Amino acid sequence: MSIRKRTWVSGDHTKTAWVLVYSDGNGKRKQETFSTKREAERRWIEVSGELHRGSHVSLAGSITVSQAGELWIDRAISEGLERSTYEEYRRVLRQHIVPRIGSLKLAKLTRALVEEFRDQLLRDLSPYSAARAFSYFKIIMNLADHKDLISINVAEKVKLETSKRHRHRQEFFKMDEVNSALTASTILGPKHRAFAHLFWLHGLRSSEGRGLTWEGVNLEKRTVTISQRADRWLNIGPPKSVSSFRTIPLTPSCHKAVAVLKAKANPSSDDFVFPDRQGRPMTYFQRISQLYDPIMFEAGLTKVVEGATKHLRSLHATRHTTASIWIEMGFSAKRVQKLMGHSSIQVTFDLYGHLIDLKESAADMMRAVDDWVLKNRP
Repeated sequence: MSIRKRTWVSGDHTKTAWVLVYSDGNGKRKQETFSTKREAERRWIEVSGELHRGSHVSLAGSITVSQAGELWIDRAISEGLERSTYEEYRRVLRQHIVPRIGSLKLAKLTRALVEEFRDQLLRDLSPYSAARAFSYFKIIMNLADHKDLISINVAEKVKLETSKRHRHRQEFFKMDEVNSALTASTILGPKHRAFAHLFWLHGLRSSEGRGLTWEGVNLEKRTVTISQRADRWLNIGPPKSVSSFRTIPLTPSCHKAVAVLKAKANPSSDDFVFPDRQGRPMTYFQRISQLYDPIMFEAGLTKVVEGATKHLRSLHATRHTTASIWIEMGFSAKRVQKLMGHSSIQVTFDLYGHLIDLKESAADMMRAVDDWVLKNRP
């Protein structure tokens, strides 16, 4: 390994560079050029250590952050992740990571560059979006490290922490808004009424509602069973996770609404509960425009955004509202987890822990202990 000074004439100017020449782990001759001798010497120390550890990756053989990101997407697809999941990965990669740091080679990344990338995200995006994009970047770097595409993971110790006040809180309908929506659905007809009761009172995910067939609705047992879903591309498949397979008891009002819809539709067991005109699952936009929007407009649950009238809350807010109702009624966290189809009780606490804390305050719990003991003493 050696450092050589190189001088040449370009036009009327004499230029100088410092060239580091070395042999990699396979005995191949490599060289890297630097503008100063100090940079070349610093790189000499780095390369010497990497060669000694057997982790050296030459600059010429290094891939870019963008290319490493595509490897990450390919792995997500090969691991069988949902299309909506890896498409979201791809969107964040192309919108937030590639424009800022995607052209840099992994071998040229330094901790200072990663720190600057993090600061750019915080300047340009909301705290939530910045944290998500940076977490994806760190996953990409971890994958590159596992594939021996980098000598050292310079992103490992760089953190992006946001204040608790920036954490995303779930969106809920107020109780009077729920009643307004249910009343409006009754006015609009059987399909809207069944839709409203299943989503506001039973916590279905949008994809679960798209994939729901009449086979999953048992009017005799008064239950609805979630055993499949239709993604936004209308591909039918299993629910989001193993725990998403579940059977939910129907409320009396929902049982009545679903029974009326079934009597009117006279469907077969494999027909979808909410089909489009061709009998296929509704797309997300069809579901919004034909079922959700009419209920929201009829109920007056709207807001004006940049001169346009839109619905007050998102469709997914109906799912959070269901959980909040169950918690307010005293359902245990474990029961809420099972009925909502969460993968673990930790997910339930992460999403609704603040509601559970409000419902079960320490003072109320200790008062209940006192009441129980004193009322039942010998």
